[in-house]
Amino acid sequence: MTLIGEAWMKWTLLEACTKTASKVLQKVVGNVSSTVAHTFFATFVVGLVQVVSGYIACRRRKTKIMTDWQSILGACLFGCFAVISTVLGFAVFLLGGDMSINTFFITLSIVPGALIDRFCFGHKLESRAWIGVLVAILAGYAILDWPSLQEVIKMPLWVWLSIATMFSVAINQGITQKVKKIDMFVKNFWGGLTAVILGGLGVIILGQSKLFIDFSVDMRKLWIVSIAIGFIVVAMWSYNLLSYKGGASIALKKLVMNGAYLIMVMILGVPLFHEKFTWGKVTGTLLFLAAFVLMDKSTWEFVTRTPRTKPAVVTV
Repeated sequence: MTLIGEAWMKWTLLEACTKTASKVLQKVVGNVSSTVAHTFFATFVVGLVQVVSGYIACRRRKTKIMTDWQSILGACLFGCFAVISTVLGFAVFLLGGDMSINTFFITLSIVPGALIDRFCFGHKLESRAWIGVLVAILAGYAILDWPSLQEVIKMPLWVWLSIATMFSVAINQGITQKVKKIDMFVKNFWGGLTAVILGGLGVIILGQSKLFIDFSVDMRKLWIVSIAIGFIVVAMWSYNLLSYKGGASIALKKLVMNGAYLIMVMILGVPLFHEKFTWGKVTGTLLFLAAFVLMDKSTWEFVTRTPRTKPAVVTV
C-alpha cells in the first residue's frame, strides 16, 4: 500500500489543511482589524469556542475537568503562551505581514525548542543536530530573500513579531512535555479559559470594552471568522490524535505535516493575498526540511535507515 493510501496519511494531511485554513483566517482577521484590541477580541472568541467544545467533549466522554493541579497549571500556562502566539499572529497580519514567512518562522520553533530540550530537559544534542540548527538559520536568511545586514536592522515590525511568536511556540513545546499526560479536551478547556480571560482583559485594558456589544458589519465578520478559527483548532487537535491512531510514526508524520503546511501556505498566499513568490521562499522551505531531518533524531533514523529487501514473490 502506498503512503497516500495509509489511514494516518489522510489524517495528517487534514491536520496540515486545518493549520493552513487557520493561518488564512488569521490573515483575514488581520485584514479586517483596525486596532490591537481587535486581535485580543479575536483571541477571546477563539478561546470561548475551545472552552465550550472542551467542556462538551469532557461531559460526553465522562472525563473530569478538575484534574490534578499540576496539569491544570500546565494547561493554563500553555494557554497563556498560546494567547501570546495568537495575538502576535493576528498583529503580524494587522501590520501587513507575509503569511508564508510568518508560517515559516513558527515552524522554525524547532530551533529554540531543541535548545529548551537541551538545557531544561537534559536531552543531549548530537553534532548532527547542531548542523541542523545552522541549516535552519540559513533557511531563515533565505526565506527573507537574502537580506544585507543593513536590511536586517531595518526589518519591518511584523518580522520581529513572527520571530517572537517562534519563541512562544517553542516554550509551549516545553510546557507540553511537562503535562503530556493530560487529556487533550481538558487541556483545551483550561487553555481556552485562559485565552478567554486574557483576551477579554486585553480588550478592557485597551479601553475597547464596547467591542463586546458591537455588532456592526466588520465586527460580525470578526465574530464569524474567529469562531471558525476556534472550531478549526478543535478539528486540528482531533486530526492529530487520529493520525497516530491510524498508525503514524512520529518522525514521518511531523515531516509530512510541516512540509505540507509550509507548501500550502506559500502557494495560497499568492492568489489569495497577492503575496510575492520568491526563490528565497522555495530555498528556505527546502533548507527547513533538511534542517528538520538533521535535528529530529527519529526523523533522521527513518530517512537514513536501510530498507529491508522483500523476498521475491514467485507466481506459478
